[in-house]
This record gives sequence, C-alpha cells and structure tokens, in this order.
Amino acid sequence: EPQYKYIGFVGCYTKAGQADPFEASHGGVPHDRSKIGTGVLAIGVDASGNLSFLNGGEPIIKADELPNPSYLCILERSESSSRPAALRDGGLCIVSELEKGTFQSFAVCRDQSQSGMKINAKSVGEALDTGGSYPCHIISADVGSMESIIVCNYGEEEGVLSIFGKSSDSYTRQACIPFGPGSKADPDRQQTSHAHASSIVTPISPSSLMDLCCCDLGGDAIIQFSMSTNISSTDGEISLRCDEKERLAAPPGSGPRSLMFNPIHRQLAIVSLEMTAQVWLIRRKMDDGSFEGLGDPISVMPENWPEESAKEKQFNNGRWTSDAVWSPDGKYVYAAARLHNSISVFQLQYRQLSTAEEGTSSESVEIEGLKLVQRISTNGLTPRCLCMSECGEFMLVAHQHSHDISSFQRNESDGTLTFKDRLEVPNAACVKLIRPEQIG
Repeated sequence: EPQYKYIGFVGCYTKAGQADPFEASHGGVPHDRSKIGTGVLAIGVDASGNLSFLNGGEPIIKADELPNPSYLCILERSESSSRPAALRDGGLCIVSELEKGTFQSFAVCRDQSQSGMKINAKSVGEALDTGGSYPCHIISADVGSMESIIVCNYGEEEGVLSIFGKSSDSYTRQACIPFGPGSKADPDRQQTSHAHASSIVTPISPSSLMDLCCCDLGGDAIIQFSMSTNISSTDGEISLRCDEKERLAAPPGSGPRSLMFNPIHRQLAIVSLEMTAQVWLIRRKMDDGSFEGLGDPISVMPENWPEESAKEKQFNNGRWTSDAVWSPDGKYVYAAARLHNSISVFQLQYRQLSTAEEGTSSESVEIEGLKLVQRISTNGLTPRCLCMSECGEFMLVAHQHSHDISSFQRNESDGTLTFKDRLEVPNAACVKLIRPEQIG
C-alpha cells in the first residue's frame, strides 16, 4: 500500500492583501495579515484524506523564484513530441499573478528516501510574458497533436486570453485575445472585461480540433472559441489558432467566474457566478454548438443571510462565491461561498429518455435542474479553490484567509461531505492533485 494516494501542489499568494475586491473600498476582508505565502508547496494525501507536508513544509518553488504563484496546472508524464523534452516526465505550469503577468514551467520529479518522499522542481526556460495583467488561471490541453497552455489574465485594463505552444524546447505565446470593455452592470468591478477561467470541450463542428470556453467576469459572458492548428508552408512548424465563435450572456452583474463541463453529460456545464453567489447550469445545443442557460441560476446562500447587522453585509451583501466543480460520476455539484465560508452540494436532477423521445439529440437524458442536498461549513475563511480527487473519494479546499488546505471525505452514494483534516498553508490560493505514479 503506497504511503500517499495523491500528491498535491499548492500555490500561495506571496504578497499581502491579494485578489480581494474589497481591499480598496473596505480595507479587505478581515483576516490575519501577519501570515504570507512562501511559494508553491507539495503535500501528500493518503487513502483516507489525511494531509501531510512533503519536503518538510518548505516550498518546492520559493517566492523569489516565482512571486504570487496563485494558480497552477500539473503536466502528467507524456512522451508527446509537442511538449518540451524537459517536461515529459511531468511538470507544473504556474502563473505569477502580478500586474506584469508571467507564467513559468517547472520539471518535477519524486525522490523517495528513508525520510519519505521529496519533490524536486526545476525551472524550464524563461518566465514568459502572458500578454496581460494579473493572470489567475492556467490549464493544459491537446489541440490535435499539439499540447497547448491556456492562460486567463484577469486584467487591469481588460481581460486577455493567451495561448502558448511548444517552440524548440520551451513554450512560446501563439495567440493573445483581448476581451474589451466590461458590462458595467457593476460600476466598481465591471468597467472592463476580466478573463477568469477556461475549460475545454470536444467540438461539434469538424473545423475545430477543440472548443475552449472562457468566463468573462467583467463582461458577464461565457465566450466560446474554436481552436485549430496551422502548418507553416516554409518550415512545417505547427502553430495554434484560436477564433471566437459565440457568446452566452450571463445575467447582468452576476460575474461568471468558473466553468466546468460535466464528465458524463459532456454538453452540460456548471458556471459559478461570483457576484450574485449563484451557480448556473448551461448546455451546448447539439445542432450548432451554441450555449443556452437551463433555467435560472440557483443561490448557494441560505435565505436571509447575512443579517442587516452582520459584518459580511458590507462586502457586496455577502455575495462572493468562488469555485464550482462536478463529482467524477457527474451526479453532484460542489460550490464554494466565500464570506459565508461554506460548500453547497447539489444533486443533478435528470430523467432518462426513452428511445422514441430522443429524436435527434445524442443526449439521452432530460436535465431537470439541481437539488440542494447539503450545505456544510468549510471550517476556514475564504475558500478560494476546490479540488476533487480523480477517484471522487475526497475533496480539498484552499482557504486564502484562514491560511490552510482542508480535506473532506465524500460519501459517493449521496454526495455529502465530512470534514477530515487540515494543514496550515499561509495565503493558500490553489490546490491540484495527481497520483504519484503520473509524474517523474
């Protein structure tokens, strides 16, 4: 029995008062400001969801090497020629959330000694300009045979989506798409666009190798792009191409923050609406691939919260959600609410269609909505990021303001969560998991 079922990588804010929309207006959400993140840390997660530090709790990537490493993605082992050779045993791609945005890739390897597992991280190439400011999200995705790295720049002047691909033995920026003005529905936060998160989905149109969907928090929109590759006629080099296809308007002032496609019902996605503290089911139509909302967004807050006298009332009426994720079986949604510091668990309600009813749709279910099955305290302050384990047995929460990573066991039969463990990690911003055997 291996010591750890998963290795976790945690990105932290290494500067004070970060990513808080109430910092300028209210002096920020109250928390212990004496604690500051140290960089990127590695943790071990055992089969029960217990947490422990690797490397003695010392950062595997220090703040002076990459400041404000607020979001990362893990590259599992791959022999693909479209990945820089130094990263083929596994690596990390990490954004540095500063006004001049950069991202840096690192090769990672495991070292097993008598004193336990140790993770080593080594930078690959230079830190790359992301083409925008305050990058806050990064994923990797295959576009045909080409591995791409996709960065969302939250943006000061506007949100920017940036696409990177391999060039010689590093990455190079191959597309940079500015999102333009915001919806202005909220005059404080939506004067301009803000690219917050992206997610990939299999294309419906044969002209696209992959479709990419991006949340524009400032523009109240879900923007869908078609991704393809070009082959140079002179040197045969493959480059990436990204073209906007369409937009789905979100409710004005809702601020779409994160989007995740259902792992089973693949045309269905859950969107977290940060500024109205709601989740919203959306679906791609099979005929043209455009999105439609399924009913109205659903609140992740208890009714009549916060009370008039509550300190949370001053912060956008207590509305400040973060992540929303699916369980691996596609049956449950988990949505985190900051300020209320809770996770709401919803069960997907659907009806299996008979063959006669299916008609032209490839989806053999009729989606009826979401039903709340649990609302549980996260036992911390400001749950910024949720990470569901691949096996679906537990979930990790990064608490930015109580300075910790917490784990919850998940009951697979009814979707409910039970608090399990916590580790102190100052200004934890993001946590991602991978099985140990999937990296060097």
